[in-house]
Amino acid sequence: MALPSQMQSSPVRGRYVYRRRRKRRGPVLLAALVAFGVAFWFAYDWGEDEAAGSGEAGQTSVMAVADPLASNMSRDVMKTTSAPPRWTPAVTQSAVVEEPAAPIQVPDPIEAVVEEPSPVPASVDEPQIPVEVTQAVGTTGGPIGMGAALIEQGRFLEARALLTQAIDSGAISASEALEARQMLGMVNEELVFGPEVFAGDPWSSEYVVQPGDSLSRIVSREDLKIDWRLLQMVNGLDRPEKIQVGQTIKILHGPFHAEVNKRNHQLDLFMGEGPERAFVKSYTVGLGQFDSTPTGRFRVRKGQKIVNPTWTNPRTGEFYPADDPENPIGEYWLGLEGLDATNKGERGFGIHGTIEPDSIGTDSSMGCVRLRDGEIDTIYALMAEGVSTIDVRQ
Repeated sequence: MALPSQMQSSPVRGRYVYRRRRKRRGPVLLAALVAFGVAFWFAYDWGEDEAAGSGEAGQTSVMAVADPLASNMSRDVMKTTSAPPRWTPAVTQSAVVEEPAAPIQVPDPIEAVVEEPSPVPASVDEPQIPVEVTQAVGTTGGPIGMGAALIEQGRFLEARALLTQAIDSGAISASEALEARQMLGMVNEELVFGPEVFAGDPWSSEYVVQPGDSLSRIVSREDLKIDWRLLQMVNGLDRPEKIQVGQTIKILHGPFHAEVNKRNHQLDLFMGEGPERAFVKSYTVGLGQFDSTPTGRFRVRKGQKIVNPTWTNPRTGEFYPADDPENPIGEYWLGLEGLDATNKGERGFGIHGTIEPDSIGTDSSMGCVRLRDGEIDTIYALMAEGVSTIDVRQ
């Protein structure tokens, strides 16, 4: 099967590269986020004053022990139920608004709130922060300042919900959206990619390993919409068979989905869909030269997740066997199928790695989406065949 890609490189690199550490770093991350939040808070307030008025390849599951047992031992975590903080997007003076803008809500705040928010004016200069938010969060710095304050207080789930909704609203500036993505990328190093399960997180839970279990069997038994490699990754397992009966591990339920912005060469990763989805992380990607990357909605095709794929260059006919270090598409391939009337006929389109990291952030491929080593393996582990979708936009 011919998997299209191209080897032309460019010296342009993606601006941001994320690398995950395998060891626990909760205290270090929290300290870094506290410093980040405080610095941003003061910088934001100062600037506001100044500017006023302006398919698996032959993978076999390895069992923990020989005797299978089909009992399900996953345990969900209780959620808090008090009223959520809210953020209302800004409305410009020239805009005509007949009704208040719909507030952005964050589920499950830790502190109870008793006061009702004041009505949002029809025309304001800045986002109007309801009274209960300033009391609960302790800032009036807009969604970025509010998110930073929540992170400083260790309220990561609330920060993720608020900042995700701020990004999705489109009511914040491009620089604020970038700031929010960076903050969430750091927070999700713990919430998603760390081994700890946070109380109230709807996307993860604990699981007790049963006799006969393997990571792939756990994925199947619990109906997880992920690849078993993600369980190995988040639990810091050197080898997948190193699970033991009675061991408590973290499981992620999924599904994960992605959005690719061609203009920015950016892939945004989310958990879930719709208004309840949660932003996870952004990746810089390489795309097709001459605007050859197709657009629309795609889904990971069943049987088309491949580790160490072979590849034949459709232009030259040159064949690259599996594990060939010169294989231009790297070690992972995720074949995609079009779901729209305009892209159902696409063949050979997918997401893969690259042996030329300098091509990331440029239009250098034959149309496919490419990622660096250390990032393509994460995307491979997150995406589920026949479930995960990728929306490619101009």
